[in-house]
Amino acid sequence: MKMHKRIRQYIESNGWNINFVAKKVGIKEGRFYRLINGDAPLTTEEYEVICRGLGLHPEYFFKDFFLDFKNSDQEAI
Repeated sequence: MKMHKRIRQYIESNGWNINFVAKKVGIKEGRFYRLINGDAPLTTEEYEVICRGLGLHPEYFFKDFFLDFKNSDQEAI
């Protein structure tokens, strides 16, 4: 699962709306919508800001990430 989908799933599972989280993490709402919808690339800095704003360790959204990749039919480049 792509990172923006993982973050969005986390937000939705907590019953938060996107505007609330954008303000909480300190990213402009328009930019945050683009990030969460996958319409803009998520930079490392933005990822760190989101994790910090949500009170999560940056590795939180990587759980099972490498396992998902390993089990997919994709080959590492």
